[in-house]
Amino acid sequence: MLLGIILACIGALALLTILIYLYRPLYHPKYLEDLYDYHVLITGGSSGIGKELARLFLNEYGCRVTILARNVERLEECRRELSPNLSDRLLCLSVDISQSYEQVQNAIEHAIHHHQDKPIDILINNAAIFYARPFHQTKPEEFAEMMRINYLGSIYCTQVCLSSMKRRGSGRIVFISSQAGQLGVFGYTSYCSTKFALKGLAESLQMELARENIYITLVFPPDTDTPGFKEENKTKPKETQMINETSGVLTAGQVAKKIIQSTRKGSFTCSYGINGFLLTCLTCGAQPVTTFSEIIFQSLFIGLLRLIMLRVLNSFYRLVRKHKQIP
Repeated sequence: MLLGIILACIGALALLTILIYLYRPLYHPKYLEDLYDYHVLITGGSSGIGKELARLFLNEYGCRVTILARNVERLEECRRELSPNLSDRLLCLSVDISQSYEQVQNAIEHAIHHHQDKPIDILINNAAIFYARPFHQTKPEEFAEMMRINYLGSIYCTQVCLSSMKRRGSGRIVFISSQAGQLGVFGYTSYCSTKFALKGLAESLQMELARENIYITLVFPPDTDTPGFKEENKTKPKETQMINETSGVLTAGQVAKKIIQSTRKGSFTCSYGINGFLLTCLTCGAQPVTTFSEIIFQSLFIGLLRLIMLRVLNSFYRLVRKHKQIP
């Protein structure tokens, strides 16, 4: 009996050792201990999550921060609120990142010069717009606008920043996707498309950059209490509202803190709460992992999570069909 237990333990240990060797994390990012004087570039940083990120990087970590956004009035308000005594450490530039690579390049070069020739250490691609409408009610030009801002804007900013990151052999790049970038939802056909695109970009780009000591973090925030979210709710379809009510709403501060934490770790994904964690496990596909615990959770629970998600999807489909019958 005792011999059997000992042999079983030895076998289990051997199997665990083999699993660790065969399925060890693909890379091991260095934790960023001290962010002081890092140059952080945030797109869409004049309100919401981007603004909270700027506040934290400035006030808690002593970073240099550049914000790129379109709205001049909100940028000026942001500058007055965030840096009354730190005007040399915060630069707010009015730029439409979706228009051209050259505009983005000129803005980032200006930002580097302003911050005493300090190149970008952390890029946070946060700028995004959304139209919460069914497919047949969304205009073709609205699809194009969302793709330009939500996707191409991230491409332009990343391409500009990457060259200096590669020269220095270090850098962090963050893409703010959404739980709508993991799960298709009624009314979000245009928005989901752009956020799903970021996942494909992040996965392939991380493989290219793994040897460069540059790490990607892909963020999947849930509904967040921001000015944009309040505006979205004014025209959101009833079906979309009812589906969204099945999950909670976080503050911009809560989302921003987790983004910084994940970026410092170099984690490939950043999710929120138990629902977000389970959804990220379920949709992991072929994405890279940075901890062994991710491998364990994903390999053990994906089958069960698939069954749970089917139940959730069925409830969403029933909700949509039921609402169709309401006069």
